[in-house]
Amino acid sequence: KPSLPCLHPASSSSGGSCAWRLRRSLRSMADGSSSDENVEASAAAPAPADDGAAGAFPSQYDDQGMSSFDRLEADLRGAQLRIICEMPDGSVQEVLCNMGHDVMYAKGQLARKTEIDFGRLKLFMDGKLMFDPLSFNDFSDIVKLPTKEVRVQVQVDPE
Repeated sequence: KPSLPCLHPASSSSGGSCAWRLRRSLRSMADGSSSDENVEASAAAPAPADDGAAGAFPSQYDDQGMSSFDRLEADLRGAQLRIICEMPDGSVQEVLCNMGHDVMYAKGQLARKTEIDFGRLKLFMDGKLMFDPLSFNDFSDIVKLPTKEVRVQVQVDPE
């Protein structure tokens, strides 16, 4: 059976079939349209398992409404972290982020809340500067905490 030429702009001009064409055909079938392309795609595609929902495509979401990508992203973000920022004027600001975020992200959140220029902010934990490119996973003292809550001191450089 001859294959239809691939219409995908990134494919080679060899005229072979590609996954893009198959996905497009399956989408057309789901919409109820039919064409020669759909007939070929249905012959190449495996029959869906009968799970009581005839003709339904399997869901990409789990019972909590998360896709596999959502689960991977949540794992990479890590646990939620509450940062209590002690400002030089004695006030306290709270920043919420995740263990996978970097110090720069927390400083950006603090800069938005306080309307202080990002470049003027420095965060210190136990008297040590927290460098921007490091993620909170890089701080062993934070990783060891049973409750992900940490106090930091903020230094605001002069303009």
